[in-house]
Amino acid sequence: MTHAAVSYLVTQLKSIAAEETDPAAIVARVEPLAAQMAADTSWMRPEFYETDAEQGMGINILHEEEDVTILVEVISWAPGQGVAPHDHQTWGVVVGIDGVEVNVDWRRLDDGSKPGFADLEKARELHVKKGDVVALLPDDIHSVRNDGDTPSVSLHMYGRVLAKTARSEF
Repeated sequence: MTHAAVSYLVTQLKSIAAEETDPAAIVARVEPLAAQMAADTSWMRPEFYETDAEQGMGINILHEEEDVTILVEVISWAPGQGVAPHDHQTWGVVVGIDGVEVNVDWRRLDDGSKPGFADLEKARELHVKKGDVVALLPDDIHSVRNDGDTPSVSLHMYGRVLAKTARSEF
């Protein structure tokens, strides 16, 4: 059964996505909702901390729209694990729930004309803790890692189901 806070979040996300088309306007409206979810984590379950030993991470999908327009998921990273620089090709908002997730934003130096390739330089590095919110626009490139000794857990909200979206990892 879906927790009431998650149901409310999904209703709000659908409403915002129906009212706005500009990704920057969408993330600006979603950020406070993300902060609310981090402030009251009664919706969290113990299995959201579990990570797959081979992948070094765990993904728990809380909601996925059938028309692929909204995705809400919890991602946990095992200590020492992470993901290479990548884009999402949709808006996204991430909020820290537990532990510390190192989120690195990358600046693209090339013109993007070579598929699957990007000449990158580090733009900034954020240490995302409980309640810290990170907004992502469709062409933003970032990487994530867990430098801590315990799993890092974050809530992710996206404007498309990522498994059904053409994205790049660099």
